Amino acid sequence: MRFTMSGAAAALLLASMAPAGAQAPPMMMGATNWSGFYLGANVGGGQASDKFSFPGGSSRNFDFGGPLGGGTLGYNWQFGNGWLFGLEGDIDASGMSGSTGCPTGINVCGSNNSWLGTARARVGWLTGVGNTLWFVTGGGAFGDVTHSVVGPAGGHADSTKTGWTIGGGVEYMFAPQWSTKVEYRYVDLSSNFTSNIGLLGINYHFGAPPPPPPAPMAMPAPPPAAAKVFIVFFDWDKDAITPEGQQIIAQAADAYKAGAPVQIQVTGYTDRSGSPGYNQRLSERRANNVARALAALGVPKDQMAVSGRGENDNRVPTAPGVREPQNRRVEIVSP
Repeated sequence: MRFTMSGAAAALLLASMAPAGAQAPPMMMGATNWSGFYLGANVGGGQASDKFSFPGGSSRNFDFGGPLGGGTLGYNWQFGNGWLFGLEGDIDASGMSGSTGCPTGINVCGSNNSWLGTARARVGWLTGVGNTLWFVTGGGAFGDVTHSVVGPAGGHADSTKTGWTIGGGVEYMFAPQWSTKVEYRYVDLSSNFTSNIGLLGINYHFGAPPPPPPAPMAMPAPPPAAAKVFIVFFDWDKDAITPEGQQIIAQAADAYKAGAPVQIQVTGYTDRSGSPGYNQRLSERRANNVARALAALGVPKDQMAVSGRGENDNRVPTAPGVREPQNRRVEIVSP
């Protein structure tokens, strides 16, 4: 299989893509997801050296080069401390071939590599904001090497060789799930065939796309509405409801009927001009009179908590014996 695309043209194509990716807005650390499977393609070129022994004991070193191109499959494990470990394999069609001076009696002699594959581990370090990966790689390598010898004792010798490879490079995640890379590898196949290879690649990562930005914080619930308080004032030493007080009671009844049914508090108070015991009884009479007035306006009796507080909880603090009008009252409280 002969690779027909020009290595220089392919390298130029991917080189033009790399700066465009580098100009993309950087992604924040944590949004860049390197974990999971990825699939990609690469092109590049290589310079190889091959030693071949001819019939009769002579040997030649073939130095040749050519383009490469193929596909990549891998898997990454990304760790929170910036490290990455991965496994990667690739297979490339190779156009590396060449010839050299032939021994006497041989008309044509050359060497050719038509395909090359590797299976490697990768260890990398994420830098910057997490979308630039510097890595080293190493593992096994395999490929075919064909020697062409045309002459009286000539023919073709084609064999698949295995060996090892080591290298490194940099990969840049220029968009969610897309990365481009530049990589160098040294390949040694059975000690006779060695090559220095440079590759440009692009990968699609199947890991989950970056999480969406966090949802805005929920607004705190509004505070509960303040309780409605209606105050009915009384004359001194009286429990009868005044016309002004009746209007306040009507407002309280309307407010109750306009809202959800809730229990309302009806609490009576006095000033401090009488004895505590007398004032307690007077506050209870005032509260009961207001409760009856509310019931007459449609507020159910079982929805009222009726009590008296006597001269306690003065609205206007006073000394004992003071006749303070603000303290002679019934408060209707609707939660």
